[in-house]
Amino acid sequence: MRLIGAVIALLTALPAQAQQTDCDRLAGYPLIPRVEGAVGVYAVRAPVEAVAACEAARGAAPGDAFLAILEARARLALDPQDSGALPLLTEAIQTLPALASGVLGQLYEFGLAGLPQADTTAREHYQTACTDWPDRHAAPGCAGLALMMIQGRGGDEDLPGGIALLGDLCSGGWAEACTELAFQTDLNGLGDLATISARIAGLFEAGCDAGDLLACSQYGFRLELGDGVEMDVARAATLYGQSCEGGEPQGCSYLGEIYRSGLGVQPDITEAVRLFALGCDGNDPYACVTLGDILAEGRGVPPDVPRALAVLERACTLGDPDACFLADDLR
Repeated sequence: MRLIGAVIALLTALPAQAQQTDCDRLAGYPLIPRVEGAVGVYAVRAPVEAVAACEAARGAAPGDAFLAILEARARLALDPQDSGALPLLTEAIQTLPALASGVLGQLYEFGLAGLPQADTTAREHYQTACTDWPDRHAAPGCAGLALMMIQGRGGDEDLPGGIALLGDLCSGGWAEACTELAFQTDLNGLGDLATISARIAGLFEAGCDAGDLLACSQYGFRLELGDGVEMDVARAATLYGQSCEGGEPQGCSYLGEIYRSGLGVQPDITEAVRLFALGCDGNDPYACVTLGDILAEGRGVPPDVPRALAVLERACTLGDPDACFLADDLR
């Protein structure tokens, strides 16, 4: 929970009569709403409309730094290398330093908005953001810092410190930290072998309950397998559907497998293809490879080699080596 001082700082940083806008609806952060009660979006699915809405909202409230950050988010969804996001974040950093610094850290970490990929600079921005925790605006930057500490990127490796920071963020209600802590617990074998599966499942469940759709798809996968939690395929499918509907491509991929295999449902290859296509559109390599295989071989649907080649090439670009070999075979 936020400290009283952080709450006061947040309230004074925003316009006194802030109203929900189409910018909030199309590009708002669901876990950090600009206006109390605004829903926001997990993934910006209509970036052209979102950019236009945020430009209009900023025109009506030019002093609202949060709207500048949301416009930057919309621009990057439309074009990850849009350098126009930088002046927006520079403008916002004076009023909302934690949130803007966290976003800048992501740009340097992944080489977005025309910036060079630079772990050291990314980590510095994350550290700046994290000094304001437990202000919720600092949470994305803190989560980025924790992961860099764990992996030793941009500075010294500090596995215990990074894990502790993720734990603090998770217990403070930051959903994405619970999700990342689950992944790191699995990767690093943290905890007793007899209980680690249940701990991982519990962290994914906590992340899902707090609003992270990737956590929902991961918790659903463990429900499907009965890994660390009692098997419940029906609930897994429900979580996959919620995750997919909200814009998490992994949820679409997992639900596509449910329909392809007929696990707990009537097999439906047409629905499976639709779901794999959604997952591939969201840059999930597994969805692209699976869709490519189905279309190339005509597994339950008419063969479509050109489309199969296109999705396999996309998966190859996303780093899946099997997709590269399959695409070569189709050429």
